[in-house]
Amino acid sequence: MKTQLIISAFALCAVGVGLIGCGDPSPETSSRETSSTAALCAVHSISECPFCSPTLLEAMGFCAGHGVPEAVCTKCRDDLEGAFRTENDWCAGHGLPESQCDACNPGVLDKWEAMAGQATAAVASGPCAEHKVEDCPFCSPAVIDEMGFCRGHRVPEAVCTKCRDDLEGAFRSEGDWCDEHGLPESHCESCNPGALEKYESSKAEPSVSTEEPDLAVLTVDRPRVRSLPSLTCSTDSSTVRLATASVAERVGVLVEKVQRGKLRKTLEAPATVEYDSRSHARLAPRAAGTVVEVSRYLGDEVEAGDVLIILDSAALGAAKSELLHAAARVGLWEKNSQREGALLEKGLSTKKDALGAETKLVESSIALATAEQRLANLGLTADQIAAVKDKGEASSLLNITAPFGGTVVGLDAVLGELVSPEASVIAVADTSKMWVILDVDQAEIRLVERGQAVLLTVEGWTGETLGGRVTWLSSDVDRHTRTVKVRADFDNPEGILRAQSFGTGRIVTRDAEEAVLVPKDAVQWEGCCNVAFERQSPTDFVPRKLRLGYDAGDYYEVLHGLSGGETVVTQGSFILKTELQKGSIGAGCCEVDYLNE
Repeated sequence: MKTQLIISAFALCAVGVGLIGCGDPSPETSSRETSSTAALCAVHSISECPFCSPTLLEAMGFCAGHGVPEAVCTKCRDDLEGAFRTENDWCAGHGLPESQCDACNPGVLDKWEAMAGQATAAVASGPCAEHKVEDCPFCSPAVIDEMGFCRGHRVPEAVCTKCRDDLEGAFRSEGDWCDEHGLPESHCESCNPGALEKYESSKAEPSVSTEEPDLAVLTVDRPRVRSLPSLTCSTDSSTVRLATASVAERVGVLVEKVQRGKLRKTLEAPATVEYDSRSHARLAPRAAGTVVEVSRYLGDEVEAGDVLIILDSAALGAAKSELLHAAARVGLWEKNSQREGALLEKGLSTKKDALGAETKLVESSIALATAEQRLANLGLTADQIAAVKDKGEASSLLNITAPFGGTVVGLDAVLGELVSPEASVIAVADTSKMWVILDVDQAEIRLVERGQAVLLTVEGWTGETLGGRVTWLSSDVDRHTRTVKVRADFDNPEGILRAQSFGTGRIVTRDAEEAVLVPKDAVQWEGCCNVAFERQSPTDFVPRKLRLGYDAGDYYEVLHGLSGGETVVTQGSFILKTELQKGSIGAGCCEVDYLNE
């Protein structure tokens, strides 16, 4: 049954006057709107912080699935871990707060039993007759709002089969169950992509362009309202009807079309340019020595294998001498072993002497292999080691060579300096590819994925932006800044990106996808929902409950409630909203006749 609100011209004019004295929102309305747009707390950098706003413990309801209030449930709220760690309240062994760890602190959850009992009593008195389930969302739809939202599984707590194992039978009896994935078909995004969109709105920074060239929509920080429309609210079953079409003109009602435009969401983060560590080498000598030649200097281009620095190393000379001695001993014992074997066959030697000669040959062979390995450890190639054995080359000159092509980007050696393996003396990097490291806020990291485009502006540049791709997301959160490292790869063929440069990176989390855009002036908060008034006729206006996405300057993205092309009220929408809220705004200011259809 729809309700029509018929407003006379006199009544609407009275509203305009009456709002001066009685038009302030009620405390209930104000508190709802404030909570829906709350910013991150200063101490823990999270929204809806139970430490900074203890009233949330009761306001957000009880998580029956995990036995704690929803406001402090780290299983449902993945943004809480950092806050609990900041408060030194975290059990690393079991992955939850110490104050909730029943394994380490038996009985620690008993303090919530009273709240759990109150929550149960508040929403239902016993199992429903049809499904035999307490707090049945099918038989008692009011529990959907009353039990709150399960962030861990992205559905209302009342219908969360992961938290409530008694719901499966109820969903099966309603013909709503996916056996393959073990959850309701209406929740299964594997079978029905986007099935959970009706429950959630996301976060990001958007910029918008539309088909109209003169429509410029600016980027802002975050959504205006994160609250979902109430599932039990009957606002959209009402109609506001003016007495005549001229009434709308007299009170200044203006309308505008709901548009469809391209929405591009970006997430901004501070950025630092670094060398690609896969093609950046800081080289140290394999053995201590004195620098006798520096062949390449800062900025020189090098190829793989080029000699960069030459050292005079006593350790290298000693290792080569040891190799020559070992090779000579092997040759000697090979001949001796052969001679003893021949004498044994003629009966002129004993088995003991023959075995002794063979043993010495094995020992000298092991010593030779050890000497060869020592030279390999000093950086000599197999050909260079063979040259030492074959030609008796015993030079003590040790070369430091480039492992790949690139540019000399660091040099810390001069002629005559004694250097050791503990410190690098020269660095080479291939600057044709660079890394950009972004520090993304912990609360927004869920929006970032590998492969997303990154736009980089470096400090000091004017109007120049470079593009790259996300290739890695850290699994750690910085304990001090509460940010997550994100790496992006950038091509740098002209060498304009320089290591340790600072800048700003914008990660494109949604790239020019079409969205429904409603003017901001058309959106009103009526106490539990965001609404816009669609004009059905010159005198009839129907409120549409909206699920909003992103604040895009003069517009909001609409995720649900409007499809584009509708005509909605912009100027004057507040007056229409007032008629829906006469119990809280302007009560008694207007004469309104309520007629039932």
